[in-house]
Amino acid sequence: MVRRPHDRGSRIETRSGCKPRRPWKLAASLAALALVASACALFREDPNLQYIDPADAEKPRHFMVLPLNLAIEAPADLEPALHDMFGAIAGYIRGRGDSIETLSRDDASAQWAAAIQKVTASEALENNFASAMRVFVANLAETHTFNAVIAPSLVYRTTKTRERTAKWDGVFRKMKVINLSDTAKKKGLARSFTVEISGVSLHVMIFEPGGTLIFQKYGGLDLAHNVDMANAEFTLSPSLALREDLLKDGEHIGEGIGKAFDPYLPR
Repeated sequence: MVRRPHDRGSRIETRSGCKPRRPWKLAASLAALALVASACALFREDPNLQYIDPADAEKPRHFMVLPLNLAIEAPADLEPALHDMFGAIAGYIRGRGDSIETLSRDDASAQWAAAIQKVTASEALENNFASAMRVFVANLAETHTFNAVIAPSLVYRTTKTRERTAKWDGVFRKMKVINLSDTAKKKGLARSFTVEISGVSLHVMIFEPGGTLIFQKYGGLDLAHNVDMANAEFTLSPSLALREDLLKDGEHIGEGIGKAFDPYLPR
């Protein structure tokens, strides 16, 4: 059994890390819970939705790219990486010859909150994440011209390491072991553990101008923790330590972004 880190921000709340954004809190907590529940259900029911017109993929397109984790709260550990990750996503899209525009986080959050309020005031608290997105995107289409809206989020995903390697959301990553004694190393102790660990993924949703979800996929980015073997030789229970270089490997970031967008925006 692996001990979880004490920092709540580094825990996996659900398999897709679904939590409401803090900057805008709905007046009714029931509405907020229903919104997040419907968002998580959407991810689980169709985690790899792909509706692609091959003819469109051959033409340069213009995308509205929303701020990272606009609707789904970013785990606290990942918030420092949002700016650089957005730049990497924008670079990936532009690198294919497509163009983008975006909104400030404050503007996007205000428009998203208004869409939620409109939906929860006019219909039952069912499937209102999808309904709010349709309203939000349709409102954007009234003042902006784009081929699609891209809503990216960083989320935690549960994975397991075997032989010090983890596989999730299309990628393989080697876990880093720290504080491994010479005795434990000789015994091969680090390789003998199957460790449940947090993988960080990019979750991408793409909506056509009418607000219909046409593509959704995850791409694995990085393992969030190192496996700390300081006491494992005696307790047979390694612990997890948040990585100081989390989301700093450009090659891993590029691979994960490509996995998340492919085949809608293939590498």
